[in-house]
Amino acid sequence: MILDRTKPPKVYQIEDVRLATIQSTSIDGLNVHSHFDEGSKTFKIELQTKGGQLNGNTAILPQLALKMLNEGTKSKTSIQLAETIDSLGSFLELSPGFDYSSITIFGLSKYFVENIQLLSEIIYQPRFSEDNLATLKERELDKLKLNLEKGSYLSSVNLRKTLFGLNHPYGRQLTAEEYQTTSISEIESFHNSFVKDFDIYISGDLPSNFESTLSNAFEKGQYSDSNRSIIEVDSSSQDIYHQDSKFIQSSIKLGKRLFTRQHEDYFPFILTNEVLGGFFGSRLMKNIREEKGYTYGIYSHLYSLLHDGYFLISTDVKGENQQDTIDEVYKEINKLRTELVSQEELDIVKNYMIGVFTNSFTSPFAHIDKFKTLNSQGISTDFYRNYVSNIRAVDSETILKTASEYLAPETLVSSIAGA
Repeated sequence: MILDRTKPPKVYQIEDVRLATIQSTSIDGLNVHSHFDEGSKTFKIELQTKGGQLNGNTAILPQLALKMLNEGTKSKTSIQLAETIDSLGSFLELSPGFDYSSITIFGLSKYFVENIQLLSEIIYQPRFSEDNLATLKERELDKLKLNLEKGSYLSSVNLRKTLFGLNHPYGRQLTAEEYQTTSISEIESFHNSFVKDFDIYISGDLPSNFESTLSNAFEKGQYSDSNRSIIEVDSSSQDIYHQDSKFIQSSIKLGKRLFTRQHEDYFPFILTNEVLGGFFGSRLMKNIREEKGYTYGIYSHLYSLLHDGYFLISTDVKGENQQDTIDEVYKEINKLRTELVSQEELDIVKNYMIGVFTNSFTSPFAHIDKFKTLNSQGISTDFYRNYVSNIRAVDSETILKTASEYLAPETLVSSIAGA
């Protein structure tokens, strides 16, 4: 059959996406979620631990407790641990987080048992020594000092501090003083209470006996239920400005506390956000980057965490353009609150969002990662199954209503670091 290249191919609407089947089971008391992908010859195992900021008394403790695991085990120095990981063709990833922290190994299926044994050793036999802690603290303090010289870092942490308060796990900040005063005994206690309390998410080309391998390597300890209730204290709606003459640019953050994925207005809001500043063709990019030339990039995003969420608009501009940029941001927000989005623009944004969403399932281990996001927040898989339908259901009137309700300029807090 010869193709008639004078005729364009047919265009079909993308239907709702179905998550691959994830098997959830209990192995010796451990919650294990698995997805088979035969033929890839690779696998990923992630221990999603309760060792996040949610359960730490300080922002430092979860960071140090997790990163100490890379400092070696009782039988291996940090160098020997790194060499063992390299010899297996594996990659170890330690990811501290607000709600949870993750310990992940990406490996070759032919070395599945060796990787699981190594991960077990890292978890249950860490080398918690004063010397290792001193070395780690020195490195982390150097990183903190560098970050404190960056306007984008300062405006970000100051905004979260203002929105949530320093006593809220989402608002706490890393400080040099807490690095210096955190003891090895505090780290070990946090590790035993929270880091060793985890769920397992595993996917890839798994051996038929993978469950027995996990059973031999990991154990469910006796952990008290984490107290995830959060006391609301000392949050603020006051703007914050960090002034330093060394800054050439102003780093601007505008934001407010909003909601989680479970909120009834989640889908209307993320589409409203996309129109405003969620992608390269957004209104903020067209105005402030393309027309005004104030910045290389400006974006907005809704961060939905386990217990709360916050909306953020972020950009960096020359100090002389700081106020004009803020004025233009509010001008675009007010347009969304007073004028209907055209059907043409709405269709472009919807198609973009749906395309990005469906494409996100094509990467390795995507299905288990999507499932983990929902499962760890107590959300049904219907969230992704109906994602496309929920996006298509939002119309211009809904966007106008959503922007009016949630994007009133007087409700946004500004955090600026500049000269």
